[in-house]
Amino acid sequence: MKQVLRLSAIALALCGSAHAQSTVTLFGLVDLNVTNTSAGSKTGVGDLTTMNDGTVNGMNGSRWGVRVAEDLGNGLKAGAVLESGLLADNGTQAQGGRAFGRQAFLSLSSAAAGEVRLGRQYILSDSVLGMSNPFGNALTLNPGTGVTNMGKALPMFLNAPRADNIVQYQTPSFGGFQAAVQAAPGEGSADRFHGVKLGFASGPAAAALSYEWNKSRTTGDNVNKSLTLAANYNFGSFKLLGGLQRNKDLAANSGNGAFVVTAAPVVTTTSTFTVTKSSGYTFGAELPVDKFLFGLNYSKVKYESAGSANADLGKVALGARYGLSKNTFLYSSFSVATGDLKDYISQKRVVQAGLRTAF
Repeated sequence: MKQVLRLSAIALALCGSAHAQSTVTLFGLVDLNVTNTSAGSKTGVGDLTTMNDGTVNGMNGSRWGVRVAEDLGNGLKAGAVLESGLLADNGTQAQGGRAFGRQAFLSLSSAAAGEVRLGRQYILSDSVLGMSNPFGNALTLNPGTGVTNMGKALPMFLNAPRADNIVQYQTPSFGGFQAAVQAAPGEGSADRFHGVKLGFASGPAAAALSYEWNKSRTTGDNVNKSLTLAANYNFGSFKLLGGLQRNKDLAANSGNGAFVVTAAPVVTTTSTFTVTKSSGYTFGAELPVDKFLFGLNYSKVKYESAGSANADLGKVALGARYGLSKNTFLYSSFSVATGDLKDYISQKRVVQAGLRTAF
């Protein structure tokens, strides 16, 4: 009996030790805004006022999730993230109703060898684009935010922003430089996805470059080739940000892919054409003043067909954020479209105000 008690005590001690080495964190945020949108004169659509989740013109899409971290000893760590998106304006699930549509992956990492991640996760260009965007990867002034062109979705800067079945390896940081590579083999008829990234961060300066493409299951060709570059520099009293993107051989893809579309983008202006390549740039600034953070940027994209057809779309945006606490803030923004497509989109002018809180 004494031996059983001793063994039980040892088992409990080991369980306690293992528990002390593991952490489980519940996290999330809720973001809602009220938006007034004026459409271009050619659309036949009037002004519209709506309440939206943060996924539409907001700071961040609402979500909740669980983050697991375990110290395995000798510098090795295991982890997992399960993150579910939701639409706070109506309480439904985002990402097509997936249980954990934002992220669902396992990881194994060490400071000396880097990190491996397996599962549904963000593609590499998402973090690169975030570096060029005032307010980080917020949607308010994001150059990657799409528009509605004569009833059809039209991306500005291409950004999935995530894909299934990704295998990712990220190196440790070497003198501020860090590299990453991704591959998603696809399942069944799904296109394969590949991506590489090189980043640099040191003090007030940061820059990154990514290149991504799909391997078509149908033709065997490399399609949806995308080069994204971004940089920013924090001067202390303000920050400057900028980025560019070049895309070519845009085509339909199925399943996994940097650009999950059922068909290549189509532009409708004085004529209608299928977009096979696009190029864009963005630049902006952040200005902190007490509890306020002000942001502004300008983005412009040129869409081109396989022939000679082309059209451009620009956007000027201003935004402000006011911190009520560490995790809660009010925000507002105003944007207006420019260029050939300004009268052919549903978001020619957008004014919105919102509230975002995190836990």
